[in-house]
Amino acid sequence: MQSSPENKVDRQKIFGEPIFSEPTTRELLRRLVMEKRALTPDVGEDGRIHYRVADEVLGRAHATAAWIDEMLELGILNKSAVKDMVTCPTHLRVDPMIQLECTKCKARRMRKTTLVQHLYCGFIEADSKFNKDGYLVCPNCKRPIHKADELSSSGVWYECQNCLSKTSLPKFVFTCREGHEFTTSDLSLAPVCTYGVEESVVAQLKNTLVLAPALAVLFASMGYIVTSPARIQGLSGATHVLDVYAKNGEMDVALQIAVDSKQVEPSAVMSLFAKSYDLKPKLSILIAIPSASGAARQINSGYGITLVEDADGGGAVQKVKELLVSAIRADAKRKE
Repeated sequence: MQSSPENKVDRQKIFGEPIFSEPTTRELLRRLVMEKRALTPDVGEDGRIHYRVADEVLGRAHATAAWIDEMLELGILNKSAVKDMVTCPTHLRVDPMIQLECTKCKARRMRKTTLVQHLYCGFIEADSKFNKDGYLVCPNCKRPIHKADELSSSGVWYECQNCLSKTSLPKFVFTCREGHEFTTSDLSLAPVCTYGVEESVVAQLKNTLVLAPALAVLFASMGYIVTSPARIQGLSGATHVLDVYAKNGEMDVALQIAVDSKQVEPSAVMSLFAKSYDLKPKLSILIAIPSASGAARQINSGYGITLVEDADGGGAVQKVKELLVSAIRADAKRKE
């Protein structure tokens, strides 16, 4: 389903947020999108939850948490709950050791036993009691057991090796790696999530994170001084965000990439026109993927922005190169 014009404007504003100009943000999003990865939780040596690929790029867990929160707020990431982790209420570690404690004598020497029922006579006892010299024999009726379907599982018992009492519900005791003990009545449960890139922004991110750097390389190879992403102050004093800004002497270029599931709408043209009106570049280029809508072309006839349309972004670099070569030739002829 095609997005509404309002959503398109909102998305353009979102990708203009300062955080998208940060190299660490662009690198982390590039890894997630291009490697088709998600931020999955892992328990670190400190006993805390970590998202390792994010920690590698951003530098520390605190920065990762803040970054994830901002990406969620902007609608770039979505989350899915994986599990609730048992957490020490004192030290907040999620890697406690677990012991079973006898509810009678408090010893922590419990042995798990599977209870089985002999269907012929109805006798129920621990599975080990049916073993006689390597053969299965009912300890009650003494009949040999030849087939598995002669027995039925009847649950699990825990037997204390200290006082020999049995229970189906022993006490769970958790020992934090810092030495603190706590029980089920004391513990905290920490929800742990996996974070993935929102599918609706994948196409935009692919072209912003892959196409924009490729265009930056192109401009640099042609002698331009390049900034990508760029935050340029206009004549009004306002700061404008562009995917690429390139300058070579008197020639400067403002370039924006717009992506849509069907056709790029007029809002993208209007956005770049507003920036260009304030920045006054010699050339304003809007790359429309897969194409510009008829309405976008019509409104652009009065704005003078150069539209470069490309089905999937794969041929955009070559098209921009041809456009630059043509512009350079035209400029040289005017100076003759």
